[in-house]
Formats: sequence, C-alpha cells, structure tokens
Amino acid sequence: MGELDLFLVGVLLVVAALIALGLTRVWSGPTVFDRLVAVALVSVNGVVVIVVLGFVLGRPGFFLDIALGFMLLAFLLPIALGRYFQGRETRDREAGGR
Repeated sequence: MGELDLFLVGVLLVVAALIALGLTRVWSGPTVFDRLVAVALVSVNGVVVIVVLGFVLGRPGFFLDIALGFMLLAFLLPIALGRYFQGRETRDREAGGR
C-alpha cells in the first residue's frame, strides 16, 4: 500500500466518524429541521466516501458518476422534506388557532 492509499484510508476513517456524528444528530435532533440538516450532512459525507472509494479502487470515473447522481438526490431531498414539514407545521398552526 502506497502513501496515497494510506492517506485515502485515513480520509475514509475521518469521514466515517463524521457520518457517525451526523447520525447521532439525526437521532436526537430537537426539531425536524435539525434532523434535516443532519441528513444533508450525512448525505454529503456519503458522497465523499463514494468518491474516495473510487480513487482507492482505481475506478474514479465510474464512482464519480454514481456520486453525481447521489449528490443530486442529497441536494433535493432535504429541500423537499423541509418545504413539506414547513407547510404541515403552518397548516397545523392555522387549524389550532381557529
């Protein structure tokens, strides 16, 4: 294993620790929006893992295509869910205020 491979494995370990921290926030977030931000964080870190794995395995082009598709979903999902929960919260507040 070369120095670059050891560095990339170290990067994977650090990103795995960041994913674990993000998952704890998803689990214990006080509000839905805190959880959505944590899901976005975990998704971005997942993209980093996919890209680094592509370089470790020697097929960066293939894994970059997968990472781009996943990043599109990781970008759109928290936005869509945030708008849904915000609308639901507004509707609940209006219904309770009458």
